Amino acid sequence: MKLWENGTFYTMNKQGESASCVLTDKGRIVALDEQARNLARTSQAETIDLQNGIVFPGFVDSHLHLIWYGQALDRLNLYGYPSKQACLEAIAERAKRLTDGQWLFVEGYDDNNLSDSKQLLTRWDLDKISDTHPILVRRIDYHSVSVNTPFIKEIGLKHGQVFEGGGMIDLNDEGEPTGVLRDEASMLAIERFPTESQEELERLIKLAIHDLWKKGLVGAHSEDLHYFNGLVGTVKAYRNVLSQKIPFRAHLLVHHKELSAYLKAPEAITHADAFVELGAMKIFYDGTVGSHTALMSQPYMGEPGNYGLKFHSDEEFEKLVQQARAAKLPVAIHIIGDRAFQNVIRVLKKYPPLPGQKDRMIHTPWLHPNMLEEAKGMPLIFDIQPQFMSSDMPWALDVLGPSFPTLAFAWKSIQDYGFTIAGGSDAPIEIPNPFHAIHAAVTRTCNSDLNGKQYFPEERLNVFEAIGLYTSGSAAACNHSNTRGTINVGSVADFTVLDQDPFHIDPADLRKITVQKTIVDERVVFQK
Repeated sequence: MKLWENGTFYTMNKQGESASCVLTDKGRIVALDEQARNLARTSQAETIDLQNGIVFPGFVDSHLHLIWYGQALDRLNLYGYPSKQACLEAIAERAKRLTDGQWLFVEGYDDNNLSDSKQLLTRWDLDKISDTHPILVRRIDYHSVSVNTPFIKEIGLKHGQVFEGGGMIDLNDEGEPTGVLRDEASMLAIERFPTESQEELERLIKLAIHDLWKKGLVGAHSEDLHYFNGLVGTVKAYRNVLSQKIPFRAHLLVHHKELSAYLKAPEAITHADAFVELGAMKIFYDGTVGSHTALMSQPYMGEPGNYGLKFHSDEEFEKLVQQARAAKLPVAIHIIGDRAFQNVIRVLKKYPPLPGQKDRMIHTPWLHPNMLEEAKGMPLIFDIQPQFMSSDMPWALDVLGPSFPTLAFAWKSIQDYGFTIAGGSDAPIEIPNPFHAIHAAVTRTCNSDLNGKQYFPEERLNVFEAIGLYTSGSAAACNHSNTRGTINVGSVADFTVLDQDPFHIDPADLRKITVQKTIVDERVVFQK
């Protein structure tokens, strides 16, 4: 047994409720407060002094891509670069290290936040760096890529080529590919890179987890079972890594293209254990505002015919939902545009999940009040990313124009309609620091003007609600409310220990909070 004391333990059952100490045994909480002290004395429990730390149930990111995050840590990442010129210089410097025949994959290009350009890179930009090595630069939202001429030759893009389905090949006025591939068309390039070995996947998982521990995360809900070695190979990599030696709670969504593999997989792959479990079937419905491919009810500003893209026809999407129901699975759907939300709701009403299950609405930043009214009472959990608001304001309003949907990043309204909200980062699209998201949820300010102008302040969450995104909300999203997300007898012994009390500081300082310890399954996995 272990007695964790000299800390303030916020239970997250209700605002202000706390305990003074916690007793754990075999990975579970067995007692609180005086009962914990009495049992600790009689059992001669080990005592851990938390040195006045502020303790919460272990934080869990409800939506990220863990292996992609490992890749982003491993590759050249342009996140935060101030200008297009700085990005090109960094790519050129990395390209100098390439050996004959080697390809280059670059992450994190964000055209909306560059000082000298608001355009995606083209083949001609990248050809100046190398006209021999194939180069791919992925946009920060993972919904478009830019490739150079050697890469275009590798994938055989032709003059005037059109992509059929939920994607687009950008062409110039002469019909030549510009090197920009959007949404599903981006896979023409991405899938040409060699498949990672099992050893490489395991290395990337370890790399990501060690970084996430430093940020106070004890677990994450991840969607990466389709992009590497398929469902079986990728789950095996997770199971080989995650254990009591490397404890981290991974809840893995099943990409719809892996449903057949899921249904055929042996029980050794699909069974749930303490650290790895499979969840809902993931479906991408539309793209993103940054790539001008989110499905909107009004056209993009200056693009009269562009309402965005949907990845599936109405018939195909309905069939995917039916397949999930036949497999007894809820669905988790990427939704950005308001029209996308409306279309999805109508289908889910027609095909509800099994009793006790809830479908996950991932992102949903742009809504109208009538849409929440239409969804009221449905078995849904909203999986939100507060950092998207910080990153997307104010440029998204310019992209969408004056007719943007009136409920923008409407977390308070969603909650007021009776829905549970969970919080994540969508890393590597955003940095998976929970307090970046908590700050955004509470202050409603953008990265370029932190604690300055507030966007749609009526939709702000209070600090308790914002922390709940990463505790009780994430636990509810994977149906573990009885054992995770709160500090109660019977809950798992996962804790995030902070240096400051978020309830007793200026909200402007929430981003400054640092993690002192991360504890998973009674084990201190990170200590500052």
